[in-house]
Amino acid sequence: MSQNISYSVLLYDSCEKLSEKFKELKSPRDVARLLEVPFGDLNYYLYRKSEDSRYKTFIVPKKSGGSRTIYSPHTSLAIIQRKLSQVLYSVYRPRASVHGFAAKRSIITNAKAHTKKKFILNLDIKDFFDAINFGRVRGVFIGKPYGLNEQVATILAQICCFNNKLPQGAPTSPIISNLICAKMDSELQRFAEKYGLFYTRYADDITFSITRDELPPELVACYKKGLPKVVLGKEVRSIIETNGFEVNDAKVRLAYRTQRQEVTGLIVNKSLNVNRKYIRNIYGTLHSWEKYGLEKVVEIYKSKYAKKPVLPEKDVPTFLDSLRGKIEFVGSVRGKNDDLYQKLLSIFNDLKNKEVNAESISEV
Repeated sequence: MSQNISYSVLLYDSCEKLSEKFKELKSPRDVARLLEVPFGDLNYYLYRKSEDSRYKTFIVPKKSGGSRTIYSPHTSLAIIQRKLSQVLYSVYRPRASVHGFAAKRSIITNAKAHTKKKFILNLDIKDFFDAINFGRVRGVFIGKPYGLNEQVATILAQICCFNNKLPQGAPTSPIISNLICAKMDSELQRFAEKYGLFYTRYADDITFSITRDELPPELVACYKKGLPKVVLGKEVRSIIETNGFEVNDAKVRLAYRTQRQEVTGLIVNKSLNVNRKYIRNIYGTLHSWEKYGLEKVVEIYKSKYAKKPVLPEKDVPTFLDSLRGKIEFVGSVRGKNDDLYQKLLSIFNDLKNKEVNAESISEV
């Protein structure tokens, strides 16, 4: 038995083939064959290797305050999880309301569903990944629509869980969270249709919107226009809680159309837009580049990231790639023909060309 996996890090079967093989799983050995991992290696990483040596732990500060614990699996386990993730993505069929961890969907498609609405209600699920324990993961594989036997469900859950919960940082955790939320998504979608609402979910971020002037009490029991205090309706809260989750009441937010309406970080009042602070940040960076030069700005950029924890296998992006990425995000949200996007891109390209020309002159 090898303790260092040296075989392929990806599966090369088609999605249809992977889905077919998944449905035919009958034993833990079948799981090993599906993942193209020697059965002895799989057993070693799941049952013989100590739990503490399977993951590295990182504490990452949240933008909203507090911190988040990231559990990053060591290389060998990460390869196994990455392969299982491939299989599960081939099996999972995301509902139209699900925009997180789904192909061709993003915070942009999530926010777009809520443009030009009278009310926007944002909810957060409290401790989303922590709320999904080993038993729930095992249960989702045993239940419909997968119907796997207990042995197979157990080893799949062992691959996905750590310390009896879904580790934030494991390749399998995003898709597993969607499998777990499938029933809740169906129920919240039916709830939305019943009361004339629009519903989407992006990971732990739930959004409802409506075009009518009044909100149904089943969604919001008590509110006053212009005030942030919201009492959530019993029916919607019950659906979330009976599906094993808890609403983070501190992050229940209601916005009327005359207020700034935001969904997964994007403005949705009249059309999809990025917030002004994001644009000001890009302009400020471009201005600093023009005023102080690239070398000085890169030095500031590096010092900023040096103060933050850097996750393994993820190098800090270069200054130019990061800045260009931010500009391209503006284009993705507002459209590639948008004047603001074109202006930011033009300034970026002009400054970059000046740097190239300056380097050419210095070499001569």
